[in-house]
Formats: sequence, C-alpha cells, structure tokens
Amino acid sequence: MKTLFFFLSIVASINSFSQTQDSFIHDGEERNFIYYVPNSWNATSEYPLLIVLHGLTQTGNGIMNITGFNEIAEDNNFVVCYPDGLNNSWNADMNSLNSDVDDIGFVEQLFNYFESNYNTNPLKRYLTGFSNGGYLSHKIASESEMCVAAIGTVSGNMSTTTYENFGPLYPTSVLHIHGTSDGIVPYDGGASTGASVDEVMSLWQAHLSCDSEPVMQSMPNPNNFDFSYPERYIYQNCVGAALELIKVVGGGHQWPGIQTLVGGLGTINMDFYSPQTIWDFLNGKSCPQTAGISEIPTIDKKLIKVMDYLGREIHEESSGPILYLYSDGSIERRYSIPK
Repeated sequence: MKTLFFFLSIVASINSFSQTQDSFIHDGEERNFIYYVPNSWNATSEYPLLIVLHGLTQTGNGIMNITGFNEIAEDNNFVVCYPDGLNNSWNADMNSLNSDVDDIGFVEQLFNYFESNYNTNPLKRYLTGFSNGGYLSHKIASESEMCVAAIGTVSGNMSTTTYENFGPLYPTSVLHIHGTSDGIVPYDGGASTGASVDEVMSLWQAHLSCDSEPVMQSMPNPNNFDFSYPERYIYQNCVGAALELIKVVGGGHQWPGIQTLVGGLGTINMDFYSPQTIWDFLNGKSCPQTAGISEIPTIDKKLIKVMDYLGREIHEESSGPILYLYSDGSIERRYSIPK
C-alpha cells in the first residue's frame, strides 16, 4: 500500500507528458529547462530537436509562452526545448556583458540529453534565439564541435569576439531576421553590440561559398498599420547549407508577428509570423552524415525499471503512458505506441 501511494504521488506531482520541466548539473550549476514532446512521439521516433534561447532578462518559460513553438512542434513532429540562462542571460561574448558561464557546453549537454532520452536526431539539431539568445546561436554554430544543422535568429547578431574568432566546423544553415530600426541591437552594429547584420551575413556567405550578392524575394505586406515591411534576401548556390536574411524595414527589437510587450522594444512588424517562418526554414536541414553523435559524455545514469502510471512493472512492450526510472532518481514520462 505504501509503495502504491508513493507511485501515485509521483504521478500526481508531474506535468503531462507533452510539457515537462527538468534540470541537470552542468559545470557545477543546476541548469533548468522546459521542453515539449509532441503527442505523436514514441520510443522509435527520431524527431528533430529545436532549442529556443530567450533574450536578456527573459526566461525559457516566458519565451515559450509568447512564441507558440509548442503548437508548431505538435503539428510538425519535433521536440522543442526552452532552457534558462543563468541570471536570465547567456554568455555569448557580447561586448556589453561579461560572463564566464559555459553556455556552449550547457547547450551541447542538452543535445546529448534529448538524443539519449528521446532519441532525437543528432543530424537535425536546430537553434533559434532572440536578442542575447540570437548571439549565442551564432556563437554555438561558429565555435561548437557539435554540428548544428541550422539556426534562425531574431534581433540577435554576433559579438566582436565571435566575429573575430569565426571558424565553424560544419556548413550550418542560417536565417537571420532583423529590423532596420532596432534600438537595442542596431542593424548597422556598434561598439556595444558588435558586428553589423551585413557583416555577419557576408561572413556566413564566405563560409558557405554562396554567391556574393543575394537575390531579393518580395514578401507580402498585408498590414498597413505597422509602419514596417519585410524584405527577404536569399543567397544562391551555397555549398551544403542555406543562407537567408529577412530585413524588416522600419522594424524594431521584436519578434515579427507577435503582439507582446515582454522583452521587445519598438515597432512590431505584423506581416508574417516569425516562429512559423523560422521553422519552415529549419525544417529538413541536416548535418553531414559524418557529423554523427557527439563524443561529449552523456549524463551518467542507468535504467532501473519501466512501469505504468499505477506503479506496475512492465516487462513487455505495451501501449499508453509509461514511466522510466533511472539510477540517479530521475523519472521520464513517455508514451508508447507498439508497432
């Protein structure tokens, strides 16, 4: 009876399977994150993973609530994760921020966490980030030894340090979205924010061996009251990747398509919904087959028992929600659909 009460208490205290909060220790610090697994997932799935990096002063939960990536993940079969930066910031070598936190290592460990626990595809690791999170996305794609297939950044660029140390090992695809009237991270760069958007795009263009001049593709401008409009620039003939810029003429430090007062500043362009545009760009991008799974050690834990939600041990494949108990005390919630 006491055992049954214990397991029922576990079930009552956890979130639904789809959205879960978890943490692990990285570099001596507890690092927290929220993630969403689509209802279609099962143990044989090999879904892509998207990590969404919040802006300065924001949180993973906050950016989850405003972007709607959970709904996009549910409709498009990928896992999405929203980590928290320590002190609500990321160490992206930004000119105006000083930090020695190993955030590249933290994100790399997140990749390993989901590849180990949810069988996410190591060739389809994606990043998106806003502002400070965009800076970290560019930094990781430039400096990590793990392949990131594609990144999509909004109002976040490259610090001077990242720009000067630029040296990606892989052909990462890049979509950059930036307003020309961004008052926080100016389009033309600056002493406190680093390189300009055009300089960053030229850097990626050279790395990916794209044509030097992009082709402008018109975008709809259905909203006449947002005092801005988007222009899409596509770099042709890139090798092994894609490179695009959406310049929001008159746009501010905001997610286009999202009416929110949280974290942004200036004009919000409402001509396109940037989270969906980002996913449409990321979707299908892949690392080279030779990239494989990283050699970075995964979290040390062993599977002890598999049970149903009533605490009964499962010995054969079964359908429905199940619990995986590990030696480190962690519990994973999965939904099994036998073949």
